[in-house]
This record gives sequence, C-alpha cells and structure tokens, in this order.
Amino acid sequence: MTETAPRPGLRPPARLADVARLAGVSTKTVSRVLNDEAYVAPAMRERVLAAAAQLSYVGDAAATGLRTRRSGFIGLIIPDVRNGFFALLTRAIEERLSPASPTLLLGDSDEEADQEERYLRTFRQQRVDGLIVLPSGAPSLPDAVSEIPTVIVDRSVPSVRKTADHVLADNRRAAGRLVEHLVAHHGLRQVALVAGNTTVSNVRDRQNGYLRVMKAAGLDVHVTSGHATPDDAAAGALALFRTLTPPFGVFATNNRMFWGAMAAVARLGLHVPRDVLVTTIDSIGEATVTGLKPTQGVIPVQTVAAKAMRLLSERTQDPTLPPRHETVDIDIEFGTTCGCIPLATPLMMGPVVPETPVRDRRV
Repeated sequence: MTETAPRPGLRPPARLADVARLAGVSTKTVSRVLNDEAYVAPAMRERVLAAAAQLSYVGDAAATGLRTRRSGFIGLIIPDVRNGFFALLTRAIEERLSPASPTLLLGDSDEEADQEERYLRTFRQQRVDGLIVLPSGAPSLPDAVSEIPTVIVDRSVPSVRKTADHVLADNRRAAGRLVEHLVAHHGLRQVALVAGNTTVSNVRDRQNGYLRVMKAAGLDVHVTSGHATPDDAAAGALALFRTLTPPFGVFATNNRMFWGAMAAVARLGLHVPRDVLVTTIDSIGEATVTGLKPTQGVIPVQTVAAKAMRLLSERTQDPTLPPRHETVDIDIEFGTTCGCIPLATPLMMGPVVPETPVRDRRV
C-alpha cells in the first residue's frame, strides 16, 4: 500500500513525534506537557510548547483538553462498512452506549492507511473521549494512542502492538480447528487455502493456523492469497482447484474468499459438499433458497464489543495502566458445506455453464 503524496502547497500536519524530535524529548514527555500533567521540568515544558507552536501542531488543543473536559464523542474506525462482521460489531458497540454515554462517531477507512489517517486527525481535533480502531496502518496511530484512550480490535499493527490495549480473536486456533476437521474427521489429503491480504494480522494468523495443521499432518499445502474481492478470489481459486483431485477441502479466510471459492467450484462443474468441502471464518447467514449453511468460525461480536468498551472505560479512568491484550475464542459452527449437516441436493451454484469438469479420480 503506497502513501498518497500531499497536494502541492499543503504541508503535512505535524505529528507528536515531530514535536518530540524538535524539542529533543520523548513522545511520552510531549504527551505529558500537552495534557498539562505534573512531573515535567519547567524548562522542558517551555521547550515542548515552543516546538508545538512552531510546528502548528493540531493536536495540542485536543490533548490539553482531553483530560480536563469531555467532548461527548467516541471515535470508531472500521476497515469496511460493507463487511457484515464490521457492521455487526458497530451495532454491538453502539448498543452499549446509554443515552447518557458519549455519541459514537464512525469512520470507514476502506482498508486504506491514508483514509484512516484523515479520520484519526479529525477525531483528535474533535477531542473525542476515546477511540476504538480496527487499524489499516495509519502512521499517526501511535500518536493517537499516546494522547487518547484507545483500544485496538480485530487486528494489530506493529507500531502499537506493545503500547495499546487490544481485543483480538484467536484466529490461528480457529483456523487450525477447521482445517483439522477437514483432514482428521473427513479424511481429506488435499486442503486448499484461499486467503485475503496476508499482511493483515488476522488473515496471517488464519494462514498460519492452516499451515500448522497441514505440516503436522505431513500434507502438501495449496495456497492462493492476496485477494481483495470475491472475483479476485474466484480467479485464484479457479487456477488452484484445477490442480487438485476431488474430493478436496477448502479453507477460506473470510466471507469474500468463501464466495470466491464457491464461484470457482461452480465454474469447474463440481458440487458442494460431494466434491469440495468448504470452510471459512466469518458470520455468513444461512442461504435459505439453497439450504446452504456454511461450516465456519464465528467471532462473537457481542463479546468483542463488551471487552473493548470495558478496556476503554478502564483506560479512561486510569491512563497509567499497562497495555492489556485480551483474546476472544471463535465459535465453530458445522454446516452443510462440509457435509456435517446433510444437504438435500449437492450444491452447485448457478446458473453456470461449467468449464471442462475436473476429473474425479476417486476409485
């Protein structure tokens, strides 16, 4: 992901780290000065304030007012408002805000670091009382964490892994359980991975869960990754599935990868679950027309929201708490796409004119 260059004539906004560098102090010291906290030498305080003024640092007013008065807002940044899981999480967080609680401000980063950066800048300027962020790599996230009570949810980034509170699902374990189900319970010797962007921590954890089980079973891995859309996933899966012999299994890292894999199965004239057994991690509802009920790992959004709001409340009350990391177990639901629940008719998504079917070499 490349950074967007600033438009001609516009200077990028100063960051907390820029103030610290100019003043010759740590970012923690800058944060203490701007929050008007004690235990900072007068000369050092003056140096920091002078550096902030010289750089026209936009966060100084917000940081100074954050501890002394409430804005009445909590900022939430999610990667994709169209994704069902993120929509459910947003609703679950909002439901935990009483009429007397802060108002939720929502930002959709669209998985873009520069868009997330703009929302972070806006929320800092508006003096939000807290932040819940599903990060996409914005460079100023560490500054926001040092200024505002913040909880990182769903995925992490290296810049705040050791400094911010986190609520993360146990993706590696859940992925391993689903792949192990295909290998141990259904006796499959070929299981393919259809993955999204593996630079995102939760996708990478799911990939690692797949790799661990396949290695332990002594099986070859079959991977297509780096896909952003169902169409991308379908193209990658189509090429990969042509190299496999039915029956084989599929672990898709999210719902977009799942539907891409299902489209590839249909294009090849194969049937679910007779020829291909498909699993995923997401919150895909049952398709009542086809009777499709995915075998999937489901992240309990209510639990995630409750933990995030509790950590945010505790961080607001005591900013000196050490960073906390809480893990949420993923529930496994067995359905028709692996054959554990019978499907009246083996599913072939359509209408599709299949390509030359993959030859079934079962005896």
